[in-house]
Amino acid sequence: MHTILGRTLSLSLLLTTHLMVQAQAGDIRPIKRTNNRSPEFFAAPADISYFMDYTGFRHSEKQDGEGERFFETGIGPKALEMIETAEEVIILSVFLFDSFYSETETTRDIVGTLTRSFVDKRKQFPGIRIAVLLDPSHKSYGTRVSPSERTFRENGIDVFYSDLLSGLKKASPTGLREGAGQFSRLMNRATLNQWGNLGNKLFSRAKLPVDFDGDPLTLEGAYNAFLLKANHRKILLTDVGGKGYEALVTSANPHNASAYHVNSALSVKGETASYIYNVLREDMRQSASLGKQFAHWNHAADRHYRKTFFKTRFPPLPAPLGPALTRSEEKPASVIFVTESEIPRAVIDMLNRTSPGDQVRIQMFYLSFKPVLKAILQACGRTEHPVRLLLDANKDSFNKVKDGTPNRQVARYLLKHAPEHGGQIEVRWYSTHGEQNHAKTMSISNAKTGKFELTTGSCNWTGRNMDGVNMEANLLVRGDRGSTDVFNKYFDLFWSNSDGNEYSLDYSTFSEAAPDWKWIKGEKPFYWSTF
Repeated sequence: MHTILGRTLSLSLLLTTHLMVQAQAGDIRPIKRTNNRSPEFFAAPADISYFMDYTGFRHSEKQDGEGERFFETGIGPKALEMIETAEEVIILSVFLFDSFYSETETTRDIVGTLTRSFVDKRKQFPGIRIAVLLDPSHKSYGTRVSPSERTFRENGIDVFYSDLLSGLKKASPTGLREGAGQFSRLMNRATLNQWGNLGNKLFSRAKLPVDFDGDPLTLEGAYNAFLLKANHRKILLTDVGGKGYEALVTSANPHNASAYHVNSALSVKGETASYIYNVLREDMRQSASLGKQFAHWNHAADRHYRKTFFKTRFPPLPAPLGPALTRSEEKPASVIFVTESEIPRAVIDMLNRTSPGDQVRIQMFYLSFKPVLKAILQACGRTEHPVRLLLDANKDSFNKVKDGTPNRQVARYLLKHAPEHGGQIEVRWYSTHGEQNHAKTMSISNAKTGKFELTTGSCNWTGRNMDGVNMEANLLVRGDRGSTDVFNKYFDLFWSNSDGNEYSLDYSTFSEAAPDWKWIKGEKPFYWSTF
């Protein structure tokens, strides 16, 4: 008996050691690619910063009541600063990084600026490792190659397209859309890619009035547009001059048609950034495992380069331990990185812990997820202050006029039911003029009790974004008054228009709304809408 037990323990020890060695070598996956919640890391206030892009409308009596829109940016300069500082690693994971929907010339060529900054950095540091993770929309979910991708690959930068079928929730109870994709993927492997080639040839013969920069719609493109899933994350990760890492998690797409949107961002240095590196690395590994449709290697990448990529160029970083997980006087703030289904858990937990004296400020592009609406209503009954919602009126979308779904119906719903919970909810609309109030941020603060909590990132508060259908990424910061105060000051300025400029409008401006079914249909169980 003792001999058997001893052998079992020895085998267990050997296996554990083997797995540790494999993890260090990058041969196994120590961190999940999706539905991830990091440990609670602690950070110094100097390592956490909040940034914002915003618009306003400046009135002028000299122009007979007319005015002009102005734009202030903090996110773009921060991103360029991070790239300028980097010497070893740059990883970008974004939803939109192209000229799609940009029908007019813009004075802010974000795509061109960021593309050139990556290429210039490669020239300055030839050994720097740069990788870009994109949503499949950039290749029209088919065979298109965007101008930026061409430039990247010509200059030694690898491009990956995220896998939307693995690790994400089904977009309907039946899973028919995902099942069709898995079947097609299986058939393509079995026929050495001839299955997809044949389908696209047949499909391209149909006279469809759809193309992307001259590239015809393909069968894969039609299917993936029908799938209605996305890598909706917006993350930039770099090293800090060879000394640790920094991550910028934001709602902003580096996308020309989105150049003047209102957006928010949090940057964090240290252990949280290292953890995010490993999550992004896992996304790249998944893409590489699916072959050339998902991994578009740079033109100089040979077989050895590809085979050793995740061991030599992007090895896993060791898991932060010890002091990183312990609060101290030097590191009083905590930071948690959450993705997909972990985001609503974090948001609802924040709302469920509200208490008298807390002030809740929410600035949101899309708001419709019923579990969050329930938590907002319950929170308003526990606080002494009204819960304030600064929402997009959902009237502008890439040169198209929308009917206000879902925010106008949801605002009406919340205002109607707040009295039933013994609380107050106040709603104002961000005053947009073609751009969008694209931020997704909430703070809960109480100066008397020392409570300062802040969350932001890519995730709209809708079923598609919060129920694990899309790939999303947010940061949750607790105990950092500095970043929370920065957001609160912006929010209060927008809410009150206190500097004489117009940032927000009364609820009555857009109180008329479509029927409730217009937003309810976009929620569970089918997620047919795109919001």
